[in-house]
Amino acid sequence: MNRLPKVQTRIRTLKEGEFRTRCYGCYRPAENCFCDSIPQVDNQTDVLILQHQRERSHPFNTARIVKQALQKCDLVFDRNESFAGRSLSIHANAALLYPGRDSKLITEMRPDETPDQLILIDGTWDQAKSLFRDIPQLHNLPQIKLAPATPGQYRIRREPTSTSLSTIEATVQALQLLEPETEGLDRLLGAFDTMVEQQLAHPRANYDQAEPEKVNTLNIPRELLCDPSQIVVAHAEATPPQCHPRSGWSEFNRQKKQAAKLPPVFWVAQRLGGSDRPPLIQSIKPSMPIDDIHLAHMGLSRTDFESAVSVAEFRSRWSEFIRDDDLLIVANDQTLRLLGNCEARIPNWQSLKSINHEPSRKFDSLGEFLESVNAPCPVVKHSSRAGKRLAYGVSLILYLRSILDAAGS
Repeated sequence: MNRLPKVQTRIRTLKEGEFRTRCYGCYRPAENCFCDSIPQVDNQTDVLILQHQRERSHPFNTARIVKQALQKCDLVFDRNESFAGRSLSIHANAALLYPGRDSKLITEMRPDETPDQLILIDGTWDQAKSLFRDIPQLHNLPQIKLAPATPGQYRIRREPTSTSLSTIEATVQALQLLEPETEGLDRLLGAFDTMVEQQLAHPRANYDQAEPEKVNTLNIPRELLCDPSQIVVAHAEATPPQCHPRSGWSEFNRQKKQAAKLPPVFWVAQRLGGSDRPPLIQSIKPSMPIDDIHLAHMGLSRTDFESAVSVAEFRSRWSEFIRDDDLLIVANDQTLRLLGNCEARIPNWQSLKSINHEPSRKFDSLGEFLESVNAPCPVVKHSSRAGKRLAYGVSLILYLRSILDAAGS
């Protein structure tokens, strides 16, 4: 079927009175319109793309190409909080294409597990993670993933890893596995290649230029080389808000700010060296009730609070645990604020957030980064979220100390 591209006229500011036409279909300048190369694909699996609002107007967004090509495709864009409150058209037999921890490879799915609807999240990796976090309807969906054998071809936008795929590449690969008999998917990738090649051929294109080396920007503080028995790594859980995002973001954020002024409800701390000092793992009587949803999110249970102590008692136990010459390592300033809310002693401290331990920013989690650099395996002292984050923090500190040792040798 022949389609005439919709064209808009845009006033440019380079020269007064100069006009330029832009295609509404592919969102490229009219002279570079590649709509004619986008095939019509009669796909059998419904596709629903949830697009982050900032991605909608990006000139190189590929979701709009997918929407033009697939006969069964819906593209919905919105803000995170609006998405959270919407009732999305998700089928009972839908699957989310998302590389979560429990995702199953499409190639490992049984025939009876084949979804009749494929959900994708369109945006940068950070935007995709935030959308997944904030849209409750996605949380109970089965997650499936791809295993790209070769790097993606989205050479005009930065990707988090060498095998990351654009939305169009991910959609095509998934459909090729789910419905290999469908024709036109290869030609859809051809339209994507046309867009990429046109931009690479632009006179001012400079996408092949190597990124500046960032190895020397780790800014690891030398004080991490102090006696390991003086280093204390700590993590805390704040009092959760009484409501949830789905109850309204304004109220949720208001309660979250109020909760940040209260003492923590759970505290874990571990001394890097010195086996004679066991870790401090302590629940603190909350200022307000904590519901089961927030408990599960923190990896805690009602049993963990049977031994909860008062703020005054926690302050006393912390005073016995911490020493004046200790270096306290926390994930971020919030942990310090929670400690200050208890009027507890705060020694010399350092925030892990201020240390640029991974300049490339290509790993999705601290755990993946630690594994990639063969850091000491995290030893979890408590199965809660705080306990696991503490273990990763200790592992990171040991790794950073080894970097400093190697630099000084």
